[in-house]
Amino acid sequence: MMDGPWYECVGPCAGEVRKDVLNHINIVQVGVDLYKKEKDKIIQDVIMEVIPDSRNDFGSWRGYSTFGVKTEIAKIVIGKVRMRYSILILKREFTPYIMHYLYKPGGMRFNEIANSTMVGRNLENPEEE
Repeated sequence: MMDGPWYECVGPCAGEVRKDVLNHINIVQVGVDLYKKEKDKIIQDVIMEVIPDSRNDFGSWRGYSTFGVKTEIAKIVIGKVRMRYSILILKREFTPYIMHYLYKPGGMRFNEIANSTMVGRNLENPEEE
């Protein structure tokens, strides 16, 4: 039996909180986003990770609204999204430059591999190196 108003006895489910947090984040796209599809997937994955269907610790509707549960959850989601998006950008933009710099002929890793495996070494005229 309920001893108070419905908003003090019933709380949001995980699906409602996910929708509310996504609206709160309100990601506005400015300019061209090269990785829009990946970014959308990251956002959906993080939201499902932070707010799984099994989670039910949001309290009543009144507590959820009064104590800023949505804002706290949104901060966690935004932090994780930024971290994963940063890793994506590093993998796509920065890693190819580093790989080129290290493994180009005369690069640090190229020379180490050439010395340890003799692949890429000029064996006929070693003084030319």
